[in-house]
Amino acid sequence: MHNQRFKLKPVKITDITRQALIDRISLVTKRPPWGDDLIGFLRRIFPLNQMPSTDGRFKNAEGDIWQHMVNNNDWDESYLLWQRLKLGEIPDELFCLFLETRVHPRICPDDREAAALVVEFNDELKNDGFKMIKASEISGRPIYKVVQLSGGTVGTSYEVVLSFAGEDRGYVLKVAEILKQNDVGLFYDNYEEVELWGKNLVEHLHKVYSSLGRFCVMFISNHYAEKVWPSHERRSAFEKAIESKEEYILPARFDDTEIPGLHKHIGYVDLRKKTPEELAAMILKKLGRVPEPEPEDAHEELSDDDIPF
Repeated sequence: MHNQRFKLKPVKITDITRQALIDRISLVTKRPPWGDDLIGFLRRIFPLNQMPSTDGRFKNAEGDIWQHMVNNNDWDESYLLWQRLKLGEIPDELFCLFLETRVHPRICPDDREAAALVVEFNDELKNDGFKMIKASEISGRPIYKVVQLSGGTVGTSYEVVLSFAGEDRGYVLKVAEILKQNDVGLFYDNYEEVELWGKNLVEHLHKVYSSLGRFCVMFISNHYAEKVWPSHERRSAFEKAIESKEEYILPARFDDTEIPGLHKHIGYVDLRKKTPEELAAMILKKLGRVPEPEPEDAHEELSDDDIPF
């Protein structure tokens, strides 16, 4: 099973509902479920460059999917969705991200088409206790999220959550601004003033860092190690990292301060060698927003002492 890494918990959206939802996309749009850009669409949902290839000529899933769906076109839609990507088995949050991405303005610029798809989605989702709603806007266009009818969002609400000390805000703000300009679902405290207003911050921030992000970029410094709120955030982030057993924490270091609980062999970015623009570009690549070239300095942070074998 090539998506076994995603199968973390039982699903509530049944395979019958999932098939019906995919069928409705094609019925409404008269196009494939992913729209007009297969690889660009899938990069927003799956870590294609980390998923293994089923074709020995390619190093990852992006290569074999492109070869067999775009170049040769010898896989059909059903094989890709249900056998290769296993849409019937992946967790609810990942399947919901598939639906949310399909109606995102970047993928579906036609507001009327997006609205029509949402109506169709909700006609099926209600059978399993879910609903798609308008959650926010970007450039005046709606962003939709799937929620449970009993209350609460499904899975991740943010693509990236940023954890940092106030003393390092200048650098982090520049990164946040670039990510926001590139339409990244982002938790950055200054962008969340209304959401945080009146909340129990201990409880809410625990939820953000322990369950609502796809990745947590942890900006490490001596200030970060000493402050109370960053300590709370990283404990919550470690909780998710341990539970999910997947890449979650992305360390970015201003200095060599040791952080209790952070494994010394986790790869990090040295911010003494990276501008905010370069770090933001790396985060976008991690999210699959742009093609990922082979970095020239991919191993510059490793020494013989760092390699655990």
